[in-house]
Amino acid sequence: MVTLRSHPRGFTLVELLVVIAIIGVLIALLLPAVQQAREAARRMSCSNNLKQVGLAVHNYHDTHLKLPIGAQYYWHSNFLVHLLPFLEQGNIYDQLAFNNASAMLFDSTSMTGYRLANYEVMKGFNAPAYQCPSSPLPEFAENPSGPVECGTSSYIGIAGASTSNTSVTDPTGQGRCVTGTSGYVCSNGTLIPNESLRLAQISDGLTNTIIIAEQSNWTIDSSGKNIDQRNSSRRGAWIGAYIEGYPGGTNGAAWTGGNYYNISAIRYGVGFRTQVTGSGGNHQTGSNTPIHSAHPGGAMVLRCDAGVSFLPNTLDWDVLRNICIRDDGNVLIGGSL
Repeated sequence: MVTLRSHPRGFTLVELLVVIAIIGVLIALLLPAVQQAREAARRMSCSNNLKQVGLAVHNYHDTHLKLPIGAQYYWHSNFLVHLLPFLEQGNIYDQLAFNNASAMLFDSTSMTGYRLANYEVMKGFNAPAYQCPSSPLPEFAENPSGPVECGTSSYIGIAGASTSNTSVTDPTGQGRCVTGTSGYVCSNGTLIPNESLRLAQISDGLTNTIIIAEQSNWTIDSSGKNIDQRNSSRRGAWIGAYIEGYPGGTNGAAWTGGNYYNISAIRYGVGFRTQVTGSGGNHQTGSNTPIHSAHPGGAMVLRCDAGVSFLPNTLDWDVLRNICIRDDGNVLIGGSL
């Protein structure tokens, strides 16, 4: 008697295609969830960065009885530099020489003396606390005609705000905003040019006033191209201001022709990413580079009480303006950000 052996039947082509299609659908469903989880982790890391910076600000104030200078003339230094010892980067800071003007102006490949010595210290250095992990932007500045390993920052100091994007008026009536060649320059915020304030001068309350904010996404130029227009993208994160004094104070009139790096007078809403050249102020050397980020829907900011908040792109302009000014008397309804 002959026994017939049965052979297992394989997948037909149709069945195989169905299985592949099901796997594809599952991947398509899971991928957004994975991406959202990754972004949530990056956003938490960004928040933690700003929290560290906030603690550094308060430790600086406890040590020096004042806030760090926002941006110092003549292309000297800024708050990002002077917070380094309080962010476990004292070994870097202690090697820098601050006894000369243009101490942090790294604009030439033929630098000599103290500028070259400072650049050699800062070459290739980026403070981890100054980098948002969601940012798609370059790690080093464009620095035309200068050395290429000058670090950037995802965060910018708040020098204040004007009445609106079309009016340079200081809402407090104290004349601390002026029109300059690079945009509106203000000193009604917390990190202002050529001056170190005290926390006691923030009369609107530390919870209701922001001191540092994210600036970590692409800007879009007139041709629709993505460009890096952060205030640190041209000369790096360590350079200060051009003019002595500040609007509304000593030598304030000179600011009609001056600008600063790494601090900004807020003139545009959260999430604004359109390049506005010249006196429009949203460009690499502009005074009004806005708050924006690669986080969906808004950007992180640091309050003066060292707390961190997420500002939505839909935030009302009046609210944004008020929280950027330290003493306009407009306390938020509800008490805090």
